[in-house]
Amino acid sequence: MVVLTSRFVGYFLEPLLVLGLFGKKPLSIRLKGITNDAKDPSVDTFRSTTLPLLKWFRVHSEELQLKIESRGVPPHGGGEVVLSVPIVHTSLTVVNWIDEEMVKRIRRVSFSTRVSVQFENRMIQSAHGIFNLLLPDVHIFTDHKVGQQAGNSPGYGISLVAKTTSGCFISADTAVSYGQREETGELEDEEKKDLAPPEDVGEQMASALLEEIEQEGVMDSTHQGLLFLLFALCP
Repeated sequence: MVVLTSRFVGYFLEPLLVLGLFGKKPLSIRLKGITNDAKDPSVDTFRSTTLPLLKWFRVHSEELQLKIESRGVPPHGGGEVVLSVPIVHTSLTVVNWIDEEMVKRIRRVSFSTRVSVQFENRMIQSAHGIFNLLLPDVHIFTDHKVGQQAGNSPGYGISLVAKTTSGCFISADTAVSYGQREETGELEDEEKKDLAPPEDVGEQMASALLEEIEQEGVMDSTHQGLLFLLFALCP
């Protein structure tokens, strides 16, 4: 098990994924720390968008998985995930990937830890208010954690993924929690009062996803670096 304190879990998952593909043995590693924040890609986005990306390169999807055992948000974390990566026996398959085509559905999940589940419901309702004007096939699941699975800090967030008719995944996510001073580790006074309104968060992330779709790429901007790296590793 690796306990992460310097950065969030999502920051380490991408390099571990690439290194694991070319290791001597399949990789299985347990990471503990902050799983959802507003800076690095969340573990939900990694599971729903990053891992399916490797299917295009013919990586065995049944052995490739990320299990979210508990969630953790800033400042105290407490989340835990297990990443399993198979090895590539020969090489990655060359991909010619240029067609995004049309969005056919929007999926994914909202979460909440140590706050009322109504935060999720209000956030989802706000996001639906934007998406339903454009697309009927929209469903956002809820994941309300309690007890040890809720980590050590209160917060909530949402991860959205749009799937196109050509099999592309476009994502956007964020998390809301109390801030932390880098110098002292104490909570900032202005953030002790209330978390951001969930209606605003749902509306902002729905708009962020639509902006990513508007770019007309086969992948969102968060995954462009990984995509270029995988292309470079192809024969």
